Order: sequence, then structure tokens, then C-alpha cells
Amino acid sequence: MRLEVLGCHGSETLTTRTVGFLIDDELMLEAGTAASVLTLERQRKINSVIISHAHLDHIKDLPFLVDNRIGESATSITVFAIDVVLEDLRRHLFNDSIWPDFTRIYNGNTPLLRFETLHAGACTRIGDIEVTPHGVSHVIPSVGLLLQKQGRALLYTGDTGTTDTIWQAASNLPELSAVLIEASFPETMEHIAKVSGHMTPSMLLQDLCKLNRPEVPVYIFHMKPNYEKDIVDELRRELKDRLHVLQEGDIIQL
Repeated sequence: MRLEVLGCHGSETLTTRTVGFLIDDELMLEAGTAASVLTLERQRKINSVIISHAHLDHIKDLPFLVDNRIGESATSITVFAIDVVLEDLRRHLFNDSIWPDFTRIYNGNTPLLRFETLHAGACTRIGDIEVTPHGVSHVIPSVGLLLQKQGRALLYTGDTGTTDTIWQAASNLPELSAVLIEASFPETMEHIAKVSGHMTPSMLLQDLCKLNRPEVPVYIFHMKPNYEKDIVDELRRELKDRLHVLQEGDIIQL
């Protein structure tokens, strides 16, 4: 499993981009960054997108990723998400007001966009990757994900505060190879983190103990750019070389 980091921050600046990971060139995990950094040739290879929740920084490039398929011979883009997220995309984005309803616009006999439901706790196969979502603690319905391929597994928390179910599920996976966990705010902003459904370093460390797998590397993402140095310094003191700070352009090979 190869993850290319297109964007990994909690906000956008001249040097940081919102969350989007390209897996094995064909599957997008989140779509906060996608079309804005990929060539048209690379976009044509993408056939599936997983969305954890409907906040703008996780979906904002999806309309353009689909729009760039108009008149192309490439297959549909299928968006996988829990039902409430798909309903938000239908009602608030692909609604013929903010953006066209591309589920009703076709290239020949093929719709530009399809929606497929993910069910919490149930495994769905997307290509050769098995994806199992678990509900997490955010301000709107959201899931973290366990992704498995050829004896390797990845835990992706999505946006969350302290939570339980996904850690319990991951602890039972002997093939777990990496953890991607959000870290949005420094300790001095704990109140904001809690009311917005995000993590501080101490909250991250508390949840990481639930995994009890000290050999598994930890990759952090969703850092708010203003506070990235403080977040990293606070986590580095505890996690040391186990900590990996994601940056745009990084490649994770599992």
C-alpha cells in the first residue's frame, strides 16, 4: 500500500494544503486536496474516493476532480462514505445550486459520479483494499478507517477527539503497520480542541495508549499551520523517533 500525501494540514496557506491522500494511484482518502495538485493524466487514474466526513477541508477538491472527467472515457468516480455524509454531499454540494448533480450527468452510459454506502464496523472491498469504518468523536458524524491490503494494515483516525471503538478494533490487528492520527491544536488550546472535536498532544497520547502497540510508527496530520511547531515539540518529547510529522509530498510505503 502506497500513500502519497497531497495535503495533510488543518488549514490552507501558501505552503500547506488540506487533507488528501492518494493510495496506489487509484484511491483517494479524503479530497481536501486532489485536483489542485494532480495532473489531468493522474486524475484519470482515480476511480474511488473515501470521505470520512463532510467538512470543507475534506471535500473541497472533489467537485473539480469530477468536473475534470466531463467528456472523458475514464470510468465513474465512486465516493464511499457513511449515509449521512453522502446525504450531505447530495444536499449541500452536488445539488445543482452549489455544483451540478454529477450523478445525473453521464459520459455515454456512465455517470460521472456514484455514491456507495460504508457501514460502521463492516468491511467493504475497494479494489484490492479492505476498508472498515468506525465512528469517531467529532462535531458532525465522522468515521476513522482501518485499511488492509496484503497482510498490512493502516489505522486512519480522520478528524476526532478522544474516542474508543477504532482503537479497540486496531488493537486486534497483528498486521497493523502504521497509525495516522490527527493532532490539530497545542495544549494551550485544549478547550478549543474539545469543543471542535479535535486532538491536542496529551489527548493523542492518551488515545494511543489504548492501542498498546509501541512498535507501530505514528504519523500525525491535520496540524493547524499556526501551531505546528508547538504540537510537534510537545509530541516529540514523548514519542521521540516513533513520531513522523507528515508534510505535503511525503510517501508512506506499507
